[in-house]
Amino acid sequence: MAVNKNQQLENLSNILGLRGKERDVYALCFFDGPLPASTIAKELNINRAAVYQIINQLIEKNVLQKENISGKKQLFNSVSLEEINGMLMEKQKQISEIQKQLQGLSLNKKIQPDDNLLSVETLSTSLSLRQMMYKAIDSSKSKMYLIASVDDPYNIYGKKFFNSFLKELAKRKITLYTLVPKDENPAKNNAWNRQSIKVKFLEKSDYPFSNGLLISDKFLFMFSWNSQDQKGLMISDETIRQTYLSLFLLLWEKTIYSEQKNNNDKKIFPADMQLIPGGYFYSGEEPNAKKIFLDSFLIDKTPVTNGDYQKFIKASGYHFPEHWKNGSPRKGEEKHPVYNISWYDAEAYALWAGKRLPTEEEWEKAARGTDKRLYPWGNNFDVNFCNILRKNKGATPVEKYLLGRSYYGLYDMAGNVWEWTDTPDDEKKSYIIKGGSWSDNEKTAQCFYKQFELADKKYDNLGFRCAKDVV
Repeated sequence: MAVNKNQQLENLSNILGLRGKERDVYALCFFDGPLPASTIAKELNINRAAVYQIINQLIEKNVLQKENISGKKQLFNSVSLEEINGMLMEKQKQISEIQKQLQGLSLNKKIQPDDNLLSVETLSTSLSLRQMMYKAIDSSKSKMYLIASVDDPYNIYGKKFFNSFLKELAKRKITLYTLVPKDENPAKNNAWNRQSIKVKFLEKSDYPFSNGLLISDKFLFMFSWNSQDQKGLMISDETIRQTYLSLFLLLWEKTIYSEQKNNNDKKIFPADMQLIPGGYFYSGEEPNAKKIFLDSFLIDKTPVTNGDYQKFIKASGYHFPEHWKNGSPRKGEEKHPVYNISWYDAEAYALWAGKRLPTEEEWEKAARGTDKRLYPWGNNFDVNFCNILRKNKGATPVEKYLLGRSYYGLYDMAGNVWEWTDTPDDEKKSYIIKGGSWSDNEKTAQCFYKQFELADKKYDNLGFRCAKDVV
């Protein structure tokens, strides 16, 4: 399955350094340009003065241009793809120069060679490869990310400490997500199928790294596994670490799409879930919103429906919602969201489905995207975009409000039913619910709005949707 155009454009916007409204204006001109400023303002629901300010910023960045100037009327369009390609090639040249400089870094301090341990120089100290990996363990909670170097990614198995390292990962319940250049020898590829490792292979022709990278929760380590090329860096700068982590996640997703394409289009990502790409977003209400980084994840496109929940009951023998008669939802409500569901009920369904409940931050990002919007569809409330304010006497079909879809195309992120998350209070007796419901006011429909609810409570306006890890 090919990456959709929205995902392609988001990747391009990230590379070009476009954020928020800059990206929205660029996207509109990219697909529909040339356009006058008045049309851009109307389509994006922002005032014309702000549009002109954004247009000038994009022109300064050389990604937007004026066209067909006639009298006082000005039209704006994205620059040609050839020009964009030239900009990307220039960025690649800059990156290549930086990589060359990194490869040439060395310290005056002498390093004693060791037959078993690879010495690694850092910006502040000298570490062996063993020390570096254990420092990464100590600074990680549940995940680490490893990019194998191209020189000889398999020679690490000759290091005595590596098995001990993997055992320590298993003991601490840390998963090592690994990208490796694919070898012609299947035995070498199979060697990565080890405890605590999840691995994806990239073709060597597509492999963008010369040195190895290890990413923990706090540090980025750059190193070589080649014993003849002993060098490395330990970087604590959060921006650099997050940049490489974003690149890792994009490459990981690329391998999933490639596997899917080479597997007769078999769906690796479930058709009922949406990929939310890794990266930053703003969480919370202005002016106190916080910039947060999340890994990529999948989330249900709709709340779990009565029909979905009935399949779970039949397969597992779990008890059905108290308002159902004879174990079945009301006739004609199979596509309505299931409700009268406690947090424990939602958790049981998620485990059965091979999924989990989303965290508060994941739910919010899926609803509002990266542009700080107030509601899933934009910044202005519209009662016609969701089931709210008691305009209906209860829940409605989950795909009824097409215009109310979120930044990533999800349904019912505002109104219809509240949704459980996996984010608890300090005592883990209550959990955050999000989204508002058919019986609530417009304030509850704002993406940042949240309430706590006791885990065992059940209401006729409370349901859930599920999430799933990509890595």
